[in-house]
Amino acid sequence: MNSKFFFLLFLLITFLTFPAAAQKDGKTFKVVIDAGHGGKDPGCLGSYTKEKDVALNIALKTGKLISDNCPGVKVIYTRNTDVFVELYRRAKIANDNHADLFISFHCNASENKSAHGIDTWVMGLHKSEANLAVARAENSAMLKEKDYEKNYGGFNPNSPESAVMFSLYSAAYLNNSILLADKVQKNLINTTHLRDRGVNQAGYWVLWAVSMPSILIEMGFLTNPTEEKFLSEEKNKADIANAIYRAFVSYYSQVTGNKVATSDVIVSDNSHPESSNKSEANDHNNNNSSDNQSDKEVDDQKVTVDKSPANPDEIRFMVQFMALPDKISLNDKRFNGLPKVNRYYEGGLWKYTSGSEVDLPSAKKILAEVKKKYPDAFVIAFHGETKIPVSEAVKLAKP
Repeated sequence: MNSKFFFLLFLLITFLTFPAAAQKDGKTFKVVIDAGHGGKDPGCLGSYTKEKDVALNIALKTGKLISDNCPGVKVIYTRNTDVFVELYRRAKIANDNHADLFISFHCNASENKSAHGIDTWVMGLHKSEANLAVARAENSAMLKEKDYEKNYGGFNPNSPESAVMFSLYSAAYLNNSILLADKVQKNLINTTHLRDRGVNQAGYWVLWAVSMPSILIEMGFLTNPTEEKFLSEEKNKADIANAIYRAFVSYYSQVTGNKVATSDVIVSDNSHPESSNKSEANDHNNNNSSDNQSDKEVDDQKVTVDKSPANPDEIRFMVQFMALPDKISLNDKRFNGLPKVNRYYEGGLWKYTSGSEVDLPSAKKILAEVKKKYPDAFVIAFHGETKIPVSEAVKLAKP
């Protein structure tokens, strides 16, 4: 191994030895709001907008909603004006404040002017060239720094060696990062109705360098004329901020147990024609499901699956294998060979399931078969028409 590898390893250990930012009883919860780019770094450019301006506008709106409505939370900004802040300094602000959460605001760009949609990112390895390209674009902000080689130990965002550094990343905060990212993505899609590009992983330097759960939001493409217009309108920017705020409140309530009401927050009425949680049967893409843990905490939500059960207290286990923004026929050839295919609408997505079993072992048998075709499939559970954690369903199903 060469000296550069050992330097990267040293850099990793240095950042991961910052005190962990865990929420403690009686302590103020600290969230860092990071508006991407700024000052001499405009970020990506639309025909008349700059990423740095859109990101700052929505970041400030989101931070104000949190400050005004969450008395137990302190908001810390990496920037609140149009100034250039180095990537390493953004991470240092979060770590020095022992923050509990880091949210970075960005807009996307592509040479393909038709590229569109919203995606939310967590730290992880590049799983495709597309993911690598997005991460490189954001990491390249460090190249605008005067002493970037000194600040980052010779790290080059365009070098394949970056993958070595990120492969050593600790997964200590990954579960909570995914939890927040999932909530943010669902709220944004349900509010904006833009294309759902999902929750993804890639090697963002700023996410890697912070010692706390962290996400990066790409709020649409400024290179897409329709989305640039959308992101330039104050009403839409307010709606995006509200959506992110609501996701934050859901996350904060779940991880701390401190409930925060969102009823007083005004969100523009931009309802989806199929916004009710519902499901249809007998009407027998890729797997874009952002739910990837069968036993993770879920917010109880009323959904109608298949037909209403004869017993409203009935416990049923199903295998979820696909989630899409569009409703497709249950007779679609992609479902051939899968038993009892059904669907339900939740969080802005149509979610497709197989089986409807009264016990977990039976559902796991179906899961084994479904995984042959959809490797990311997992078990979910319902109590009557309410979606509940699988662990809770197992307890309720016991005689």
